[in-house]
Amino acid sequence: MFKALGNLNVLEILRVGLAGLCFLLSLLAFWLIQREQQRAASPRKGILQATYIFMSVNFLAAVLVGVAGYLGPRQQGGAGTGDLGAKTYLTDSLIFLVDLTKWTEQAGGPVDITRTDNIRKVSATSDDYVIPYFTTGRGIEAKFLSYSQQPEFLGPKEQHGAAGKHYSYRIPVGGQPAGSTESVSSIFTFLDGFGNPTHEWWQASVAYPSKTVSVVIRFPDGKPCKKIEVSKVPGIGENQPIRNNEPVLSNERVIATWVGLNIEGNSRMQFDWDW
Repeated sequence: MFKALGNLNVLEILRVGLAGLCFLLSLLAFWLIQREQQRAASPRKGILQATYIFMSVNFLAAVLVGVAGYLGPRQQGGAGTGDLGAKTYLTDSLIFLVDLTKWTEQAGGPVDITRTDNIRKVSATSDDYVIPYFTTGRGIEAKFLSYSQQPEFLGPKEQHGAAGKHYSYRIPVGGQPAGSTESVSSIFTFLDGFGNPTHEWWQASVAYPSKTVSVVIRFPDGKPCKKIEVSKVPGIGENQPIRNNEPVLSNERVIATWVGLNIEGNSRMQFDWDW
């Protein structure tokens, strides 16, 4: 039982909030009771009584925190709370899986990027949900995995004064009523464009306010990540390095993980790495 507790992903459980904390405390109380029952002699009444008191205090703390959260003052809307000032669409969660395992130095690719948008329409706009894409390479291919309204991937086209080939990823939800939700997942294959064998970069487009942006980058087994940094590019502004929330490297540095909260729209998250 103790080994099972050690294998729990405590951080992910605590992300749930109060419910996750109560779960962990209840599990600990159960473990304490089980350890006492496994003794060869009869369970010690003092230990059991202390465990019951521990459980009662946990339950009381959960009730007090829950009541305080319900009766306490509500935060005003704005960046970091509520709908993040979204005017048309809000992305409840935006998930990227960047797969570099097929990459070769000779080809500069291919790189498969799976994107999942969990969309919430917050207005009566008739405009569709549109994400810009571009590549400095030969092109991008799209494959739609899951949707209720089939997306479109339009392009490539040239933009005056802008390098590379530009595309539009369009999800046709403009005809849906305000308050409706949509979840869409697609794979975008960059044929090349990742030609630097020592230092590369990639940007995640966050066109609409997003509560959560999650990025997992999978490096080739023989080419692990040496160093990776993340920055935010608001609109057409300059890169703003993020120092207080850096990507985490794991699995012998072939997996990089980053999660950002409350990201404003019309921005991009840029990842720069040495490999």
